[in-house]
Amino acid sequence: MKEISEIRLENARTLADQVGGTGSFASRIDREPTQASRFMGRNPTKNIGDRLARHIEECFDKPKGWLDTDHSGRGDSNVAHHPAQFESNVAPAPRMDGYVPVISWVQAGAWTEVCNVEAVSDEMVPRPPGCSDRTFALRVKGQSMAPRYEPNLIIYVDPEVVPFDGDDVVAVLTESNEATFKQYVEEPGGGKMLKARNPSWPEQWVKINGNCQIIGVVVATMWMRTPKTG
Repeated sequence: MKEISEIRLENARTLADQVGGTGSFASRIDREPTQASRFMGRNPTKNIGDRLARHIEECFDKPKGWLDTDHSGRGDSNVAHHPAQFESNVAPAPRMDGYVPVISWVQAGAWTEVCNVEAVSDEMVPRPPGCSDRTFALRVKGQSMAPRYEPNLIIYVDPEVVPFDGDDVVAVLTESNEATFKQYVEEPGGGKMLKARNPSWPEQWVKINGNCQIIGVVVATMWMRTPKTG
């Protein structure tokens, strides 16, 4: 039976071959080529540890334990002897249905007047299942909805969904032509309000008294890894 270090080395080299060599592999896992050569070069001086193995799997969108599995089809077992027992923690992704535009917050403020959703943006992202044809996407800015929604996270907003207490919504206030992103709250006897999820936000509550129009409800999010340099 192969040692875990040997299997990890073979799999790392396979991934490197798939992306064009050690240099590209190193860039993919946010390491310098010299660092990668130490554990996967012709004469490696160190083994791939557990923490680095999980990091490599994450960077290559592989399931946990993939690097520890013998994919060559040789040997008595396909799985290396390892104290950890790996279980699949992923399921098939939902099928996307077309695309939606990523628009600006000013465009979102006038969204009720938009007829052709494909004409408002040069950037399109896959549309989650179950969303209406009028769904659009926005990039979160600011910290008012942190930590649940961090800056640059993509949120999907569906104008066809009716908001309920606790939903996160995109709304436009009459005194502004730019949309705002808040939690929709209905307090018994207290009316309707918009709330910033960040408890440290200075203006956490906005009372709705005819000064606000709900544009749509947030129905999904998409996180995209920011490329790292250096």
